[in-house]
Amino acid sequence: MTRFRSLPFYLVAVLLHVLFLLIFGTYTVSEKSAAVITQFTAPEQKVAPGPPPPPPPPPPEQKKSTPVQTATTKSMAPRPTMIATPLPSAAMVIPVPAPVPQMADMGKSLAILPKNFAVSGVYAARVSTQTRAGAISRYGGGATKADQLEGAVYRALNWLQKNQNEDGSWGGQRRAAMTGLALLTFLAHGETQTSKQYGETVQKGVQWLMDTGRKNKNVFATQNVEYQHAIATYALAEDYALTQIGDLLTVLEGAVEKIVTSQSPPGAWEYGYNNKMTRPDERPLGGDLSISGWNIQALKAAKNAGVKVKGLDECMRKALDFTKAVYDDKTHRFGYAKKGGGSDGLLGVGILSMMFLGAGDSKEARGAIREASAKVKCDWSKAKEGHSYIWYYITQAMFQGGGSYWVSWNREFRDTLLKNQMPDGHWTVPGSRDDVPVRPPNADEKWHAQVGNPKDSPVYHTTMLCMMLEVYYRFLPTFK
Repeated sequence: MTRFRSLPFYLVAVLLHVLFLLIFGTYTVSEKSAAVITQFTAPEQKVAPGPPPPPPPPPPEQKKSTPVQTATTKSMAPRPTMIATPLPSAAMVIPVPAPVPQMADMGKSLAILPKNFAVSGVYAARVSTQTRAGAISRYGGGATKADQLEGAVYRALNWLQKNQNEDGSWGGQRRAAMTGLALLTFLAHGETQTSKQYGETVQKGVQWLMDTGRKNKNVFATQNVEYQHAIATYALAEDYALTQIGDLLTVLEGAVEKIVTSQSPPGAWEYGYNNKMTRPDERPLGGDLSISGWNIQALKAAKNAGVKVKGLDECMRKALDFTKAVYDDKTHRFGYAKKGGGSDGLLGVGILSMMFLGAGDSKEARGAIREASAKVKCDWSKAKEGHSYIWYYITQAMFQGGGSYWVSWNREFRDTLLKNQMPDGHWTVPGSRDDVPVRPPNADEKWHAQVGNPKDSPVYHTTMLCMMLEVYYRFLPTFK
């Protein structure tokens, strides 16, 4: 202590600072060590066990046919199930149902679409309850009519669902065409494989067409192939545009290629897809407008879906040349196989073909739509079997044309179809209350099987007339 006191003051200050630092450092290290030990030696906390995980779904049933892909490789989903609903009466006005999973929220339901997939604007109005109701109110006569029109469409869709064949097809003698028309009717309402109410129905119909195409080199029929193949291709193209299901593409591309390669040099399509110009006197343009109309619609749908097939654009250009070639400037009508003549049905086919081929503002289209507005009427009491065909085309043509032509035609056809729908939801042959057309005089023994097939006729008329009531939202109007 004496020596400590004798030290100079500055040495005493240094020693005190060193001593303080030693004490402080020892305390800090001890605290960190205790924390580390606590971190690794603290006892585990007990967690209450949760509910057991759900059992895995049962494996899908094996089928003999190759199934249509219903999911991308990145996201697989179970096939939707069909929900049965009671069939309404003809007098019942069906309230607008709650929205089902559609394009905007499909990823939250079955997730079958690729990421960032968006429905083409051409089809945008059909994809939800709200967009359909808005389109009907805008083009069809207000909110009150929207309820009535949608009620009629739902009754027709329910009837088609109930009358689907067990194998997924529709109809009898012409199953490819009837299946294509039925699918187009569901698709026009935005009902795809993801629909809660109609998803399984659509899936079965698409599967039947796919299986049929795979068995026959991507061709869907052998009888009346020029009509049936075109209508079936039209349906698959729309389904692919709305779903992007990968398995559809291979068959669809082959089906479109068949149409392209079957076109005659002047731009038409012929019976049996014969493009050899074997009847130059009767059919100098290698086909007729009635056949060509369905093939043009199929090509347009394929183009909307983004299908890439060699020669597709040139094929559509030649089809436009053919349609113009059969137009008569004097009568303002489109002929059947050459210029001259022309029925009311071909009038609508010609107008719609011009519009789908990008010439809706041409002198031919404008002249023909004026003729149609003046001459074609939607009168059930004076109609015959062929009027479903006539009205189907005229309705689309008038809608695409817009203006006063549409306002007048809309009021006429809309009320006619609402008034004449059968209580179970289907439509009969126009002009009657019978499903099968009246046998014409001097008809041969094959007439009933070929024309008046009792399974084809009600499907045909129901689909054609129902698609007329879906016109408000089926395609975006060209004037928009």
